Amino acid sequence: MKRAPAIFIGHGSPMNAIENNTFSHRWSEVGREIARPSAILSVSAHWFTDGTRVSTLSTNRTIHDMYGFPEELYRVRYDAPGAPDVAAEALALLDGYAVADGTWGLDHGTWSVLRHLYPEADVPVFQVSVNAKAALSEHLTLGQRLAPLREKGVMILGSGNVVHHLGMVDWQTSGGFAWADSFDHAVREAVLAGAFTPLAQPNELSPSARLAIPTPDHYAPLLAVLGAVAPEESATVFNDARVYGSLSMTGYLFA
Repeated sequence: MKRAPAIFIGHGSPMNAIENNTFSHRWSEVGREIARPSAILSVSAHWFTDGTRVSTLSTNRTIHDMYGFPEELYRVRYDAPGAPDVAAEALALLDGYAVADGTWGLDHGTWSVLRHLYPEADVPVFQVSVNAKAALSEHLTLGQRLAPLREKGVMILGSGNVVHHLGMVDWQTSGGFAWADSFDHAVREAVLAGAFTPLAQPNELSPSARLAIPTPDHYAPLLAVLGAVAPEESATVFNDARVYGSLSMTGYLFA
């Protein structure tokens, strides 16, 4: 079986789920370009937990974990089936590092992008949470442990944002602030060079890191994806842009 892709998507505003814009259009293109996986393991910024949890549901529910948006967004359903058998394999690979969870489903970090990649919602999906107490280096290790699933056709998807500082969002700014551009570019250079370990020490990578990553939830999914990358693989960069000053939409594909 061909190795399934590993992909990180900068998901940005939840409105990207229902808008046909530059970013969502590119997500749709990616879904058509890559090999169709047998299942999808999603590490979403919006499942941020005490410890690592693995969703074992056979039937997913669509979680609308956002506030103050148009009613149209709350009517979206993404009824992809769960993947409990693959989730059990993930738990075995994590070997006591994670626990099973039958309560979650698919949050908007997952369904907002998958409804563009796979609009028919016919690929089984399950989520692995971001451990709020883990060091950033542990998210690389998480991806390394889960990497064997790619050889079985399971896509590893990370959904977050390389730069994510909601407290500094300026809705009138179309691009990025200088510090946001600087950090996003530093990360891109490291990813393209295959230098993943330094990315777990972002404060040493760039002086802009403290502004770019005030909390680890949106950055950690990138590290999980990079941990699952094989040494011979190289990245394709897509949606290389910053929006509203302090959000990065940049994505990375390994396929």
